[in-house]
Amino acid sequence: MATEVNSFVSREKLDILATAVADNMPYVRASKQSYPQQDLKGKKFGAKVSEYLTDAGTVTDGIVADPDAVHERQIDAFVQNKNSAVETTFWENFHNIGNREKEIIKKRAEKLARYVEADVINHNVFRGMQAVVAPKVGGVSAPSFEMLSDAATKLAELSVVGDLVDFQSPTIYGKVANSGLDKFIPDDIQKDIYRGRYLGQYAGAACVEQALMPKITLSANADTAPTITFTKVVDDNGNIIGYTAGALTASGAGKTLEEGAAYKVPGVYLLDESGVETNQELVLIVHKKITGLLNSTVNGEVVVTKANQGKLAEALGTEDIFVTAKGESFGTPNVWVDPTTFDSGSSTTTVTCAFVDGMGAGKSYWVGQVRTDDALTFDAYTYEDLPGSRRENVGNDGPVVLKAMSFGDGKNGVEMTRIDVSYIATVFEPRRNVVTFTEC
Repeated sequence: MATEVNSFVSREKLDILATAVADNMPYVRASKQSYPQQDLKGKKFGAKVSEYLTDAGTVTDGIVADPDAVHERQIDAFVQNKNSAVETTFWENFHNIGNREKEIIKKRAEKLARYVEADVINHNVFRGMQAVVAPKVGGVSAPSFEMLSDAATKLAELSVVGDLVDFQSPTIYGKVANSGLDKFIPDDIQKDIYRGRYLGQYAGAACVEQALMPKITLSANADTAPTITFTKVVDDNGNIIGYTAGALTASGAGKTLEEGAAYKVPGVYLLDESGVETNQELVLIVHKKITGLLNSTVNGEVVVTKANQGKLAEALGTEDIFVTAKGESFGTPNVWVDPTTFDSGSSTTTVTCAFVDGMGAGKSYWVGQVRTDDALTFDAYTYEDLPGSRRENVGNDGPVVLKAMSFGDGKNGVEMTRIDVSYIATVFEPRRNVVTFTEC
């Protein structure tokens, strides 16, 4: 059983580290907690944790109530952990800290922070259902204030509630600022949250530099015209109430769906989170590169998969789309279509829809993200103590929680202290995110 060290020094050491870590994690600082701690208890590294989003229900005219069932959509996330270890002699002397030791701790904290931040960004930066693409102008990369405001406007069109944050690489913000640095309006509250990475406010969003935002390159084989098939769902009277997304087909041999590729889906529009129909077109963004698309049937559902199992979204790394017909509320919908124009009144049970590519093959892009500060869920937790270990108090700064355990290494005759950042990070609602692509 672990022995807890209840010293002020132990807590102070971890708080210093936690602050140093949090200073280098602006993306994570813009987050909220969603998973109850009791749900995390006993979970091991890599374990799945699930929560549920409910539908917005229906609104009925008149005085007579027409109750419907509550529909839930399962949201899964997985337990992650990053750690750094030091010899305990150094850790115990940390309270007598000098300039050299401070530099060592600073480097360890910064590296731990960057690894966690990079992991969270890489898993969530493409989690969106709208996008803004800024192509080159005259052969030169051309990010602009217009790109930033267009992204914020897309969220406003969905009546998204919450403080907006705009994450771009320093390269992008440097080019944007050249056209008018004075357009960034200062805000002391946001500066306190995002610290040295904060540039100011623009278009209602806190503009924050993050050097870990990725750069992608679409190969010459990137598919610019894949198709997706939808299957009609009808009620007892034969009325179309929705569609299920099915097979995705490449436009030709050797074509690939590549990480970061964004496609408009004609005739498919977003619902806001209240279930109200909007005119914002759905953009499907691929999260990981897929080659050699295969169609399979799982539990009676046609899916596209590399391993002949899983749903479309799991296989392709795209967002799940739940399609309702105009004026209906089928399942837990996030998009809607008008059947009279979507399939032109066809008597067939399926509709094949060609994607509209907005990026092109063989091009490179800097990736950014404009989102609400609560779009990202980041929950910290601590594992059970190792038998025979000595547990230091947990230190924290904002969403970042550190745990330190000291234990003996009998094989090498030394004592070690490991410092862990354990977390779950995911996006519950991708409609709160807009992904930006700046051609470079």
